[in-house]
Amino acid sequence: MAHLTWPPINEFAREIMSGMSLHDLPDFCFWTVPFRFLTEHCIICVALIAATCLVLCYYKASPRNHSRDIPTPTTSSLESSSPRILPHLSFNNVLTRLRRRPSEPSNITSLTPSPRAKMGYTRRSRSLKKQIGSLPFPQPPLPLRAKQYYDAFLVLDVEATCQQGTDFNFPNEIIEFPVCLMRWKDRTKDLQATQLEVVAEFRSFVKPTWRPVLSKFCTDLTGITQEQVDAAPPFPSVLASVQDFMVEHGLIDGDTGERLVRFCWCSDGPFDIRDFVVKQCFISKVPMPGWIQGDVLDVRTAILNWLHSREQPKDSSVTKYGPRRRTLNITAQLKVLGLSGFEGRQHSGIDDSRNIARIVAELARRGTSLHPNTVIHPNRRWHWMGRHGQILDDHWTVKNVDDMKPWQKL
Repeated sequence: MAHLTWPPINEFAREIMSGMSLHDLPDFCFWTVPFRFLTEHCIICVALIAATCLVLCYYKASPRNHSRDIPTPTTSSLESSSPRILPHLSFNNVLTRLRRRPSEPSNITSLTPSPRAKMGYTRRSRSLKKQIGSLPFPQPPLPLRAKQYYDAFLVLDVEATCQQGTDFNFPNEIIEFPVCLMRWKDRTKDLQATQLEVVAEFRSFVKPTWRPVLSKFCTDLTGITQEQVDAAPPFPSVLASVQDFMVEHGLIDGDTGERLVRFCWCSDGPFDIRDFVVKQCFISKVPMPGWIQGDVLDVRTAILNWLHSREQPKDSSVTKYGPRRRTLNITAQLKVLGLSGFEGRQHSGIDDSRNIARIVAELARRGTSLHPNTVIHPNRRWHWMGRHGQILDDHWTVKNVDDMKPWQKL
C-alpha cells in the first residue's frame, strides 16, 4: 500500500488492515476503502468533484474552428501554420473565464466565434429592428448653397447650315436662334442660391443668304425644313428681336443697350457664340452686339470640372499635359447628373436649349457656382473671310467623312 501517500488515507488504511488476511485483500481494495472514505470524508470528495467540473468546463471552451466559411486547409498551409496554442490552466484563468460576460472580449486567448454568433438575428435584434422601422425616415441633408454672382442666365443653342464632310471651319449660317432665360427663385442677400428656373423663352428661325438652299444632310440633322427658313426673317432682324426680348425682361437698357443686371450666356460648348455668331455677324455685315459679347459659361466644361472635383482621374487618363478629359454631349451630361433622358428632338435648337437649362439648374442645385469659363473673341477671323463680308469659295473644301476626326464632325 505504498502508493497511498495522502495522510488521511494512510491512517484509514492502517486501521482497516489490522487483523485482515490476504484472502480479504481484494474486497478491501475495491469496496471497503472507497465506501468508507466517501462517507467519512464527503467534504473532500465534493471539492474533488467540483474541481473536476471546473477543469472540464474550462477545456470545453478551448479554441475550436467551427466556421463553415473557412475552407479546408491544404497540405502546404498545414506545414506553414503555427502549432495550436492551448490555454494555460490556472485557478485565476478559470475564475476569469467564468466571470467574463459574453459581450466582453477574452484576454486569455483569441477564440474563433461560434456558429451561433454568425447565424441570423437574435430575438433582441429583431425587436430593435421593428422599433427602428416604426421611426420616421430621416430627412436628406440640405443641399450646399454656393454664392451666385450672376442674376440671370441666357441659354443659347443655335442651329446652322452644314454639309456632310465639313467641320467647324465651314462658313455656317444660323438658321435657328433659341434662347431660354433663367432666374433665381431663392437667392438671398448674401448671394446664396440653389433653385434656378426658366422664366421666358425666345425662338426664331433665320433665313440664310449665302447658301439659301438647305442640304438634305442639314434638314435630316436639325429637322428644319426649307419652308421654315424661307419664311423666316434675316439675321439682323432676329438680332433686333432678341434685343427687344432682353429689354422686355429688364436685362439691358432699351436706348443704350447697356446691361442693367449681371447676366451670362450659356451654351453646350463654346461653338455657338465663339464660332456661329461671330461668323454670322461677318456674313450679315453687322457688328456683334455688346450684350452678346464677353465670356460665356461652357456647360460642357462646367460638367467636367464638377466631375473631376468629385473623384480623382485614373492613371490611364493622365498625360504629360495633365488629365485627359473626355467631352460629354447633352445626353451624357443628363445621365451623369442622374436626370431623365433627353426631352424633345436632338439637334433641335429649342429642345437642346431646354435640356441645357435642366443641366444648369441641376448644377446649381448641387452647389456649383455658375460663372463664365470660356473667352470669346468677337474679331476672330477664318481663312475663307474676305473683305466686307465676302466669302472666298476657293478657301474652304469638303473633306471625306472617313478622314475626319470625331471632334471635327458637325
